Amino acid sequence: MKATWEGIISFGNIDIPIALYKATEEHGDLDLHQVNAKDLASLPLPDKKRINVLASVDAGSIDPMLLGQAYYVGGTDPITDQWYVLFRDALRESGQVAVTKVTLGARESLAVLRAYDDLLVLQSMSRPGGVRRPTGIAPRGDITVRPEELKMAMHLMDILSVGFDLDEVQVHDDYP
Repeated sequence: MKATWEGIISFGNIDIPIALYKATEEHGDLDLHQVNAKDLASLPLPDKKRINVLASVDAGSIDPMLLGQAYYVGGTDPITDQWYVLFRDALRESGQVAVTKVTLGARESLAVLRAYDDLLVLQSMSRPGGVRRPTGIAPRGDITVRPEELKMAMHLMDILSVGFDLDEVQVHDDYP
């Protein structure tokens, strides 16, 4: 797997050299490169090669609607792998994620670092004001659901979930 970004995680006084690897693939997306890499490299972006940890927060406090592209975070220096493992384990044991600032491409954005199996994962974030309000989309507010109907729907969900394995789901894209 080819690294898409290299830099460091800055965690207090600790700098951890790392590389990012795209964790997901989007098939069928057009990849448009309309920015000259030489011009981009000269832009005065702060900390272009640094992931600055701003704070740690409970993992459940981040709205999933804010989360975007995921990247595996790999250590690049065996000497500092101890710091990588320490940071990963601290996030895992605390049930927290690290809110960070990072410059990927041409813009600085928020991201979260979280423990995932034996790795760290960086996931880009929209700013809290960046999620559009779903005005006029939800069903009207005067609909009532009887407790029996809710119980039936939950039972149906349980029935449909028996033996379900997401890895076995086949999705076909009929477009070339």
